[in-house]
Amino acid sequence: MNRLVLLTMALVSSNIASAQGWGGGGGWGSEETPATPAKGGAKGGSKGAGDAASSSGDAAAAPQTSVPDLKIESIGTHYDDSAKAHYEPEYVNQDTNLGLNQGQFIPRPYLRQADVKYRKRVWRVIDLRQKLNKNWTWPRSPITQVFWELGTKGLVRAYANDSFRRIITPEEILKNTSNLEKSRIINAGVEPESADPVDDYHDTFFWVTFNWEKILRFEIVEDWVFDYKHGEMKPIIIGIAPVRPIEISVTGPDGQPITSTTFDKPFWLKMDDCRPTLAKSQVFNRFNDAMRLNWDQHINGHRMFDSYIVKMTDWDDRYINSKPEFKEDNVAALLEAEKIKNDMFIFEHDLWEY
Repeated sequence: MNRLVLLTMALVSSNIASAQGWGGGGGWGSEETPATPAKGGAKGGSKGAGDAASSSGDAAAAPQTSVPDLKIESIGTHYDDSAKAHYEPEYVNQDTNLGLNQGQFIPRPYLRQADVKYRKRVWRVIDLRQKLNKNWTWPRSPITQVFWELGTKGLVRAYANDSFRRIITPEEILKNTSNLEKSRIINAGVEPESADPVDDYHDTFFWVTFNWEKILRFEIVEDWVFDYKHGEMKPIIIGIAPVRPIEISVTGPDGQPITSTTFDKPFWLKMDDCRPTLAKSQVFNRFNDAMRLNWDQHINGHRMFDSYIVKMTDWDDRYINSKPEFKEDNVAALLEAEKIKNDMFIFEHDLWEY
């Protein structure tokens, strides 16, 4: 009886195992079985690829074109570092000048919000190609390098736009301002004299970081406020941004390439954050060599630069040249900028009685 029960149980277990695929080459074995031909097929495919590569001969020797990854080392932030002077050492003792290593910027007088009876925010462009702005490219202390390194070396906080709300890291700035360039290089083992431009050359790609020497414009945002306590109308520069030129090439209707230039602002800097460094960087004084100024005096103190208005706070929050009535007429946009400048002058003039 016991032997019969054991035999019956063995038969039932065998049938269940066969139905569920646990034994006899099924089950887990059946899941591995399809994988075996796949591996064999992969080997066969790689072997076929090897045969195809070997049959191609010299064509396989040509290097493959690939786009390299953009690798930027971690820069971090150095907001707590002390400001350093950016200038070449003096070759003449100037007893009348305070050493730039000891240069300190003068803070603005305290201004209560209750004393601000009028405020208007405007955006200006400082074009370095203007004669009055030629000292901005002074080789001994170019201001373009000063502002660019402040943002790309993490010396001050850089912001993504002129609202100064989102901080952008130096790594992001370098990544956004790097361009992928293409160049044709001759293949190894080919003589340059007998090289065929079609078969003996290959395209190679490489990343090129932006150079601060290409900066020819700056954009500043400033507030014109009327101080009721002191009875004066004065400007306060809020921030500054370098303007980067970008060349765009497209194919025209006749098949010829058309190159146009657009402009981009990689980052914005708060002027108050830059002033300690600007106070330690000297600028060329075209009026007197015995009394050199620093960049803080030049920009914020004496405002010795030429600029034109490109935007003013308005209901549509647009630049002047992007408005429909000025979009196709640059001269009309400049005249509108002069009109805004004259309106602020008249407003200040009418505040007084003579």
